[in-house]
Amino acid sequence: MEKINYKEFKKFLDSDVDEATYFGYSKEDLISLKECLEGLRERFDICESRIEGDREKIEQAYNNISGITYNDYRKNLTFNDGKSSYYLTKDEEKNIYKINWYASSESSILTNMKLVKYRSLGRKFSREIDNIIENSVKYFNKENTIESVSSIFTLEDNYKSSLLNCNNLPFFFIDKKTLAPDKYIIIPFDENLEDRRQLTTEDKQKLLTKIMVPRGFLN
Repeated sequence: MEKINYKEFKKFLDSDVDEATYFGYSKEDLISLKECLEGLRERFDICESRIEGDREKIEQAYNNISGITYNDYRKNLTFNDGKSSYYLTKDEEKNIYKINWYASSESSILTNMKLVKYRSLGRKFSREIDNIIENSVKYFNKENTIESVSSIFTLEDNYKSSLLNCNNLPFFFIDKKTLAPDKYIIIPFDENLEDRRQLTTEDKQKLLTKIMVPRGFLN
């Protein structure tokens, strides 16, 4: 992983050339990070089209739950009800999904009562859950870290959003559907900078067009 200081980063950002040209790399088989994100969005939309109906069916049956999403790190399906986060894991012997929770701001007694309320979810909607997980796994069936041509930047591609890193440190998130950079950033530079102003939205959008990554990632 290469590193860049803030002064050089600003020179690169304010320049009129892309990452490959600025740092002296070949541009063969490279695309901009913006183009890569557009390709990842297409893959995301295909996945969503295959699971949206099943997700809506579950949410209509339990109208206080939302955010039904496959967690690639934990390899399970998660959802929340505004206060608690739950996950479903499959009992292969009984062929049903069991429910548990990650964390809750409520008492354990109340959370356990909710577990009773939701415990039929994994049995009633096992086919729908199977489909959501199966198609979500297809989305994640790839390398999810994309390194830029200079190795200064990397993109960690997650399901709902992606994280841009600089100097191997988090920089800002990018929404998967809108490709809009998050308004918050972490300054990933070693200098004790007096000027801690955030990059503007225009700066972030420009950066996405300047960072170059291998075209083959989308294959």
